Amino acid sequence: MNRKQMLMISTMALTLSMGRTTWMDPLRATPIANKQNTVPIKEDLLHVLGLSSEEDIYIAQYNGLSLADIAQANKVDVQKVIELQLAELTEQLNLRLSSGSITPEQYEAQRAELPEIIIKSVYAM
Repeated sequence: MNRKQMLMISTMALTLSMGRTTWMDPLRATPIANKQNTVPIKEDLLHVLGLSSEEDIYIAQYNGLSLADIAQANKVDVQKVIELQLAELTEQLNLRLSSGSITPEQYEAQRAELPEIIIKSVYAM
């Protein structure tokens, strides 16, 4: 497995596991008003990238392409991919906050890290 593939898989695993380990605090978060303006999720990644299946993404990434490479090959603005992933992960954080599985402080810290994590993931950095 090459370095890009390892980084991509590690980034995806980190993103998916956010809030599942040490953040499972017995204290419950109090709901706060969401101050972030998020774009409603209207499209999924496959649609944005112009692909027909998740397997297409998997194969492209396995062959060393980043999501940015896939987007550029399909004449898609990479910023759309970044915004979509930001909206999806922000929604997941919102759900975790409202369910009480993370505190407002954890929410803010994780929300602040999202753009950098997503950009690194999209460009397989």
